[in-house]
Amino acid sequence: MRNLLLTVAVLVAGCGALGEPQRPVHPVEGVRKVVDSLGAEIAKRAGAEPFRNLPIVIRTTTSANSGIEPLIAELLRTRLVERGLAVDVACAARCLEISLQELAVEAAKSAPLSAGQVLSVAGAQVPVVGGLIRTIGEQERDKERAAGRANGLFVTLAARDGNRYGARAHLVAIISAGDIALEQQ
Repeated sequence: MRNLLLTVAVLVAGCGALGEPQRPVHPVEGVRKVVDSLGAEIAKRAGAEPFRNLPIVIRTTTSANSGIEPLIAELLRTRLVERGLAVDVACAARCLEISLQELAVEAAKSAPLSAGQVLSVAGAQVPVVGGLIRTIGEQERDKERAAGRANGLFVTLAARDGNRYGARAHLVAIISAGDIALEQQ
C-alpha cells in the first residue's frame, strides 16, 4: 500500500511539471492517515443505525479526475472492501452515500490539527474557523495566516432511500496542517 501511495504521489507531482496548473501536493503520509482514519470511522458508522447494512457509495464533488478527492475516494473504496464492507459504484435504491469535498481552512490557534485527524461536525458547526471550501482550480495564498493553515476533506455521510435522505452526518478529515499545508499553496 505504501509503494502504491508513493507511486501515485510521484505521478501526481509529475503532472504539474507538464504545464498544467499547479495543484496542492499533499504529503503521502497525510493521505495514508486520512484513508486509514476515514476507513475506520466509516466502518464504525456503517455498523450503527441509521446506516446499518446499507451498501456504501463514495463520490467526489469534482467533475474532473484531478485533485486529491478522486485519489482518496479510490483508496477509501479499496480500504472498505478490504474490511469486508459492500461498496457499490452507484446508489441504486438505498445506500450510505459518502461525498468528499476538498477544503482549505485556517484553524483556530487553540486547537492544533494533525494529518489523519477526523473531526465530527455537530449541528452544521465546522470545528475550524474561517474555512473556505475550494472550487476547481482555486488556491488561496494567504501567508499571513499560515500558522493555522490546514488542508483536508469535508465528508458527508448520508443514508439515502431513493431521492430521500433518512439521515446525514458530517466529518472533517485533515490531510495536512501547519507549515506543510502552507508549502502546498
